[in-house]
Amino acid sequence: MSVLNQSIAEFLRHIPQSNQNKQTICEITQAVNSDGDIQMLYGVVWMLSVLGIVRLDETNPTSEALIQASSQTAKYALMSIADYIERDATIINDWSTRGIQENILGNGATFLQALEQARLDRFEDIRPSRRVKVAQVFIKRINPQTDKHELLFQFDENANQYQLIGGRWSEKDGDDLEVTIVREIDEELPLNQLPYPETYQLDLLLENFAVNGAISSTFGALTHYTFWFYHMAHLMVDLKLQPEDHWVSLDMVLNGVVLKDGERYPFANADIFQRIDKALPKGLLGLPVSRVNS
Repeated sequence: MSVLNQSIAEFLRHIPQSNQNKQTICEITQAVNSDGDIQMLYGVVWMLSVLGIVRLDETNPTSEALIQASSQTAKYALMSIADYIERDATIINDWSTRGIQENILGNGATFLQALEQARLDRFEDIRPSRRVKVAQVFIKRINPQTDKHELLFQFDENANQYQLIGGRWSEKDGDDLEVTIVREIDEELPLNQLPYPETYQLDLLLENFAVNGAISSTFGALTHYTFWFYHMAHLMVDLKLQPEDHWVSLDMVLNGVVLKDGERYPFANADIFQRIDKALPKGLLGLPVSRVNS
């Protein structure tokens, strides 16, 4: 254990309880015989105040700022955090795994999702943490058994939802989002040889289609999405599908949920397909089937 870790841990343990008199940062450092940097400790306290664990009176200079725990539970939280610091341990170890889990401390995406949802609930005019451009394609058929109009979706395990074929724009794609969707079709339908434009055509349906304030099911971040939607037309070959590919009826799409094997898979942005349906001159029902002579 480093001297710095021990110093910060003891500082946190000596922050007064909510029913005790506030103390200054300077007074606490003197009480624990710490020579810790006041500016650094002020930064620690400020972050704890953002979390709501401490009350911080900033009317005085940094070293004389008055602090105390915001409640008894908050005091116990300080004791717990101090132990993490003293042991040089992290509260959330996994910041790489994508997808929302049940345990809020299970991974970074789940913790971030909770923070972002709280921002959405409390504030207006929120600045997104993330901005992405996305290209997706509508591939349509009429089910030969049910005569229902269906769109091809693919299950994304990280996001735990079904999504259209497509993905995020990359700088290497240049300025043309058609490059993005062609690349994504090649990557996400690998069982097929679909050279473009020999085996299919792409019609741009909607561009710069904005979705604000959506929380990513993959990263947990409040995201501003800008979509480019394409329609695959004049498809010359039968598609070979993978287990994660699934034809979804238009009724399900417009209802915002995919039902499969008794499970419900809601779309993260439940109304997006209703918005698209209204934006298209003939709606999603009016889209031609993709396969030639299908």
